[in-house]
Amino acid sequence: MTRTSDDASWLQALLDRRRPDPGPVTGRWALGIGDAVAEHSLTPGRLRWLARKLNHFGGVAIGEDALEFDGDSVEWADVEEIRTHSLVGYLFTGGLDKQVDKLPLPWFPFRRKVIGAVSRAALTLLLAAAKQQLDGGALEIRIPAEVRYDGLLRTRELAPGVLAAVILADPAVRQCLEATAQAHGVAVCPADDDVLDDADDRVEQIKSALHAISVRIQSLHDR
Repeated sequence: MTRTSDDASWLQALLDRRRPDPGPVTGRWALGIGDAVAEHSLTPGRLRWLARKLNHFGGVAIGEDALEFDGDSVEWADVEEIRTHSLVGYLFTGGLDKQVDKLPLPWFPFRRKVIGAVSRAALTLLLAAAKQQLDGGALEIRIPAEVRYDGLLRTRELAPGVLAAVILADPAVRQCLEATAQAHGVAVCPADDDVLDDADDRVEQIKSALHAISVRIQSLHDR
C-alpha cells in the first residue's frame, strides 16, 4: 500500500469511528484537524492530548446552538439558509486544493509531515468520491457548502475548506447537519448556480480539474 493510500485509509477509518448519531444533534458533535493530527502515527502519544486542541483551526462542529466550519462559528438563529453544491462542482472551483498549504496551524513537532499527510488523505478521499460520481458509479454527492447568515451590515457566507469538505461528504454528517438545520427552521436547498448544471458541456474541463488535484496529491507525496 502506498503512503497516500495509507493516509486515505487512516482518515476514512477516523470518519467511520466518529460519525454522529442520526437525527438532529444533541449537545455538540465535532471532528477536526486536531483529531486527525492526534490519530496519525507520526504524532507521538504524549502529544496527542495537545494535538486535539488544534480542532478549532479546521473541521466541522454541529451544535444545538451553532454551526462551525474551520473555526468560524455562526449561531443557528442567524442562519438564513444553507445551499448545497455538488462535490464535483465544488472541487471544480479549484479552491480546495489551494488550501492545503495554508491550514492556519501553529508550529508543533512533525507539523509539516503531519499536515502533508492530512492534506493528502483529504484530497485523495474527495478525489475518489468525485471520480466515482463523475463516472456514474455513485449517486450525486452534494455537500452543504454555502451557509448564508445575517451579518451586521449584509448577508455573509460560511464555506468549508479541504478537511471540512471531506467530513461533510460523509452521509451521516450531512444528514445530521441537515436534520439539525431543519430543526431550527433553516432551509437546505441546492445552489442556483451550481457549476454542474451544464455538466454535459464541461466534462472534459471537470476531468482536467480532477487531474490537477491528482497532480497536487502527488506533489505532497513527493515532499
